[in-house]
Amino acid sequence: MSNIRKADAWDQAGFDPGRNLQILGLNQRTSFTLVAADGLDVRFEGDDCLTHSLGALDEKSLHKNPNLSGWEKEQILRRITVTGKAVGTAVMHADFQGSDWIAPLTIRVVSNVQNRQVGKEAGEVTGALRTELQNLSLRDAVIRIAEDQLHSAVATKSTGFGVYNIDDKYDWCGAFAYWCWAQACAIKGVTNPFGSNNTVLWSPQRAISYAMQNPTQVDLLRYEGYDPMGVAKDLSTHKLKKAPYVEIGSNGSGLKRGDIVLLRKGTEQGWKHVCMVHTNDAPSSGMLETIDGNQGRPASIAMRSRDLDAMVTGGGRSLVFVHAKV
Repeated sequence: MSNIRKADAWDQAGFDPGRNLQILGLNQRTSFTLVAADGLDVRFEGDDCLTHSLGALDEKSLHKNPNLSGWEKEQILRRITVTGKAVGTAVMHADFQGSDWIAPLTIRVVSNVQNRQVGKEAGEVTGALRTELQNLSLRDAVIRIAEDQLHSAVATKSTGFGVYNIDDKYDWCGAFAYWCWAQACAIKGVTNPFGSNNTVLWSPQRAISYAMQNPTQVDLLRYEGYDPMGVAKDLSTHKLKKAPYVEIGSNGSGLKRGDIVLLRKGTEQGWKHVCMVHTNDAPSSGMLETIDGNQGRPASIAMRSRDLDAMVTGGGRSLVFVHAKV
């Protein structure tokens, strides 16, 4: 058995283990621990973009790492260090008798120092990820962009305050959700269902107001009441509009990836948070997986599991949704 690990907690920036992908900034260095390395031939394809070095076979200091399992500590361990030198892509293999002994690891060197493939400016994306996004649905592209940020230095080393087109003194959970949608739409060349004003998702109240004012773009699910921002009005009476309760799945408005989740706790006015649906083929009850900005300390990006059936005092749902009509 053989595997490769990023065993150092401080050295996780840019590493996406689910995709066997490492995003590495120019002149940045990162290390991997190769487990059960005896007899393996480590080689690189397309290594013009980086330099690499192999540590001593069975380096003793690696066995002291508390992030390795007991089994891993009993194996032969070897450190592999790579440094990004030019924008490009390399693939690392560990071969045993001519066959891959680990899943090939793609190392993509980018100019972004935060290990992001999608950067701050509208449509700023590496060529490799742009190609990948063009082959995805808009919703999957939104989540793929969010996942790129999830594995970046924003989530692993620093914080998202001031990163997602919002002043660093403000909480940025909703700004992150809007930014992911705006980038996906810009990259794919389509209209953003959340409009051109990035403030519309900065709070649950703003998101509800936007949904009530733009029923052709989005649907408001599991909310009943007036526009909390006092903006949406009935065109015939000019009085504040009241949203009727609409359950998930009604009128074809099923919950889908990338839809906006508005979280409240305690009471019906206890609005707390904005995030996005991550679960594919999202259910109408049970647990829901979300991807969230402004989580933890320092505030970064994280996956969360939330109860779709949770209620607040007064009978309202804890989770309210804005479903994009795309």
